Amino acid sequence: MKKKNSDNSELAQITREIRKLQFYFNMLSGLSASCGVMIPLDSVYTAIRELSDQEAILRQKAKDHSDYLGEKGLN
Repeated sequence: MKKKNSDNSELAQITREIRKLQFYFNMLSGLSASCGVMIPLDSVYTAIRELSDQEAILRQKAKDHSDYLGEKGLN
């Protein structure tokens, strides 16, 4: 049970980080467009993609675990 709570906590943290990065990405993108200058956003985009990949893996693990417990009648 402790592992599941740890995974949920990690998933929540990753989700918060993705939202923060998306906010900054959108803000910098808008600033770039309104000022007519190029702001390099590749590193922010890459970080969002990497965190999204981690999030997808954790969500799949949680789903697999839930499916396993459902099959065993424990859920």
